[in-house]
Amino acid sequence: MALVLLLIVVCLALFYIYRFTNQRPPNFPPGPPRLPVWGSYWFVLLNNFKFTHIGFHKLAQKYRTKIMGLYLGPFLTVVVNDYQNIKHVLTRPEFQGRVKAPVFDMRTYNKNLGIILTDDVFWEEQRRFALRHMRDFGFGRRSAQLEDIGKEEIQDLLDLLNERRESKDIFSDGLALVPDIFHATFFNAIWFIITGQRFPTKDHDKLLRFTRQALRFQKSVDVTGNALAQTPWIRHLIPYYSGFTDVIQATRNMLKYMEEAVMEHKATYSEDYTRDFIDIFLKEMKRRAETAEHSSFSEEQLHAVGIDFLFPAATTATATLTFAMAFLINYPEAQTKIYSTKCNLISSLMHRLPYNEAFLREVMRKETLVPLSLLHRATEDTELGGYNIPKDTIMIVNLWSFHNDPDFWGDPEAFRPERFLDERGQLLKKDYSLPFSAGKRLCAGETFARQFIFLILSALLQNFTVKGAQGKPLPSTDPDLPGIIVTKKDMWIRFEPRS
Repeated sequence: MALVLLLIVVCLALFYIYRFTNQRPPNFPPGPPRLPVWGSYWFVLLNNFKFTHIGFHKLAQKYRTKIMGLYLGPFLTVVVNDYQNIKHVLTRPEFQGRVKAPVFDMRTYNKNLGIILTDDVFWEEQRRFALRHMRDFGFGRRSAQLEDIGKEEIQDLLDLLNERRESKDIFSDGLALVPDIFHATFFNAIWFIITGQRFPTKDHDKLLRFTRQALRFQKSVDVTGNALAQTPWIRHLIPYYSGFTDVIQATRNMLKYMEEAVMEHKATYSEDYTRDFIDIFLKEMKRRAETAEHSSFSEEQLHAVGIDFLFPAATTATATLTFAMAFLINYPEAQTKIYSTKCNLISSLMHRLPYNEAFLREVMRKETLVPLSLLHRATEDTELGGYNIPKDTIMIVNLWSFHNDPDFWGDPEAFRPERFLDERGQLLKKDYSLPFSAGKRLCAGETFARQFIFLILSALLQNFTVKGAQGKPLPSTDPDLPGIIVTKKDMWIRFEPRS
């Protein structure tokens, strides 16, 4: 009798395990089975432990699908790898939700604040307000004042590389440390829009402290939140190795910059004069408080919005330029082509020369900086590519997979800027690459980032030849470090003045 009961228990356990591992919603996309604790994430790690986007890509190839269904811990998830369906996820309104998970709120006082990771009416109101008023100070559009700031910051960079000023931490013995030499240009431009101030060169160490904390945060987890999102309790067991320590400490250190700036603005605030975005936000807070109007505006939200603009500007644009430097060193003919088309200042902006722009587009395609974009969520039951997508399914767009799709690009493994040019050497009217995502969730800083990256690249190559450190092997063009963005390790490279 005992043996029979044991057999029954074993059979029931095996049946439960079978159902657990293979249970899927009806007509759900194909993909790996589900295992205890981390679900299908085990299989992602087995295919590539370091870079999640490559793990997803390999699994999709194994299951011969462009739309793959799986579980990330308890979360039902779909990963999309092809251009057509990626565009559907990025543009269709039912896919514009964000994922609700404790790890994503840890960065903002354990509340769902900011713009990047919020959704619904809160996100629409805050994003609309922020973009409308930041444009007043030049963000995302042509602005003479912001162009002048960019020109001054680029001149500071050129002065450093020409040894007209010193900063031994990032420039020594003719070698410059990237990405650190690029941080000031981007950070100061955004900081000016938000706070009305800039860090002078003598205070660049304070600026670099912020950008290094921003990079620390970017490297702590990838956009899925890794195991920390799927099993938040592991932060109590392995706080450092789970990324929890870096998430908390880095965000606290970044928030201090905004908290201090807001405190200073409150002490000098005047109803009659708005100096910058902080003043405009404080004015709106006061107006809503006086009218007892329900409000999504608060000081904590102001801090979070500032960080949502600052930390991408301080990390993604500089990381893109770092990859660009690696490609320039490995493809010196690209430097020759960029230098041969002389750049002239027109209304304080470099003229957008076709090959320069094509080179940058190819850099951003070849090394997709945010390979999985940011997580989307289905806000209702819907369909995609003939499959059923239940409400609250996490939607992941694998931009890296699309950017390396031979069916779309022909030779994605080749670094070939000419793919973005027509037979006359002019830019193609349609750019199919998606380094900044698309749709309503398009990166708000795309115009700003493209403009400043272009200007810095053009200014550098009109004045210098970019070379690797003498006696060292050429730097790889591949990313070294995973995270929300993929990055290279810090590199010392030589900017040799042109005669």
